[in-house]
Amino acid sequence: MAKLTIQRQTILNLINASNQHWDADELARELIIRGHKIGIATVYRGLAALETDGLVNSVQLADKKRYERAVKKHHDHMVCTKCGSIEEFANDTIEALQKVVAHEKGFQMSGHQLILFGCCARCGQQS
Repeated sequence: MAKLTIQRQTILNLINASNQHWDADELARELIIRGHKIGIATVYRGLAALETDGLVNSVQLADKKRYERAVKKHHDHMVCTKCGSIEEFANDTIEALQKVVAHEKGFQMSGHQLILFGCCARCGQQS
């Protein structure tokens, strides 16, 4: 386990205090706004260490890796391609089907990430 430096604890506190899916740039900007003197390289290194230690989870969304609290129950994501909003969801039927498909293929599944891309309800109503 990597050392939990003051900077890493500050990053972890911000992630844990929100329901957001943060990218490194957003985290760095928010930390500066809140008065923390922390560079972008420190944020990237901190996120990598926190993820390795299981203190945050990441999900690759299009071209950006985003980070969220690790204490959450398993869930998947829906990403709006218009406004960029990210909505979490869980569905027992989808979870079961993934296990069936893996079993049918002789695949030993250790985890998964399901990401649906499309238009959220708010953006869909604007069309």
